[in-house]
Amino acid sequence: MAIAIVGGTMIDGTGADPVPNAVVVIEEGRIVAAGPESRVSVPAGAQKLDAAGRTVLPGFIDTHVHGTYRARDMRQHLLNTPTYNVLKSIEVFRETIACGITTARDMGGADAGFRQAIEEGIIDGPRLFISLGMVSQTGGHGDYWLPAGMRIQKRAWLPHTVADGVEEIRRLVRELLMRGADFIKICATGGITSVTDSWDEPQFTIEEISTAVSEAAAKGKRVAVHAEGLAGIKNAVKAGIHSLEHGWFMDEESVDRMIAGGIWWVPTLALVPLSIEHRRKNTAWASHQLGQEDVKDAQIYSLMQTQIPLWQEAVKRGVKVAMGTDQSHRLLVGENMAELAFMVDWLGMSPMEVIVASTTKAAECIEQPNLGALRAGCMADVLVLDGDPLADIRILEQRDRLHLVMKGGKAFTNRLDG
Repeated sequence: MAIAIVGGTMIDGTGADPVPNAVVVIEEGRIVAAGPESRVSVPAGAQKLDAAGRTVLPGFIDTHVHGTYRARDMRQHLLNTPTYNVLKSIEVFRETIACGITTARDMGGADAGFRQAIEEGIIDGPRLFISLGMVSQTGGHGDYWLPAGMRIQKRAWLPHTVADGVEEIRRLVRELLMRGADFIKICATGGITSVTDSWDEPQFTIEEISTAVSEAAAKGKRVAVHAEGLAGIKNAVKAGIHSLEHGWFMDEESVDRMIAGGIWWVPTLALVPLSIEHRRKNTAWASHQLGQEDVKDAQIYSLMQTQIPLWQEAVKRGVKVAMGTDQSHRLLVGENMAELAFMVDWLGMSPMEVIVASTTKAAECIEQPNLGALRAGCMADVLVLDGDPLADIRILEQRDRLHLVMKGGKAFTNRLDG
């Protein structure tokens, strides 16, 4: 049976003006027509969903999540079985789609089994594109070695992802692709949660990163790079990567290279300020850190404020931005839409530009042109929202305003009359 969503104001994800009294017609999981009621007819016998007085949007795409579970308390993590972690991950994926994220790029944690289980409807969650694990140098951001003399296995279903030198990286990238990776994730700097590095130190050489890029390209795949500090950002953009994750301390030279090379920026702005806020409220959460997360967050947040003018200028100059949150067991599960207000406030983007960066631009980043838009031929990923996000982007954070969350024509949430 065809489905027709009628009466709402449509924001189609392309940046076009909103369309009042719109009709979106869905058949077999795809949109077959979308536009004003004067031009789009409701098929005979279609199931009508009444969106009158509400906003109709494409499902949002989060291009940077970690959807699988592990306990933040390391003692508890060591006591939990891998199967427990897998089953707890179901809750994370369910919360992610419940807030309106219908597609996600998993940056480390989910393997092909999670992707398949969601595809087949065994578990609820956003459509997944996976990297499996983060490629890291010895002692780098993805190397979970501890001073006690052991490496902690965070997700037992994943291969070991530490490699050094061109040939080890070549072998590891090939293995990840063999195991079903849709893209490769590599760490070009340290990070906030890791124990043995600083967030701003460079990791891997340009040659090592370039090897990952060329090996992925041989399979028609791309490379996303974790990089926070400037030296690692410079190495990454020189290596011809596809997307820069975080990238907070880029400089003008980096911006020039990103624009010239068409490199995407996934800024994950909400993570640090919300971590600081959460740490103030939850002392137990704060005490579970292994690395100096509190010190690193404070350093980064202070420096972020000085970067805002450069970020805003980069956006004005045309750096390609896709929405991503770095959602993980640590923070932001089911609260992915909190990122949007930071994109408005810190990047100087309009609410419409943020919506586009979370829909058609995010789809372009992950090279899925059939996602992110309310237009004929696209997958029927649809949100229906109380209120106008162009007047206040923050209303997307309020889950009780979401009356419809649909992925591929199947409703996860449906509180519409029809």
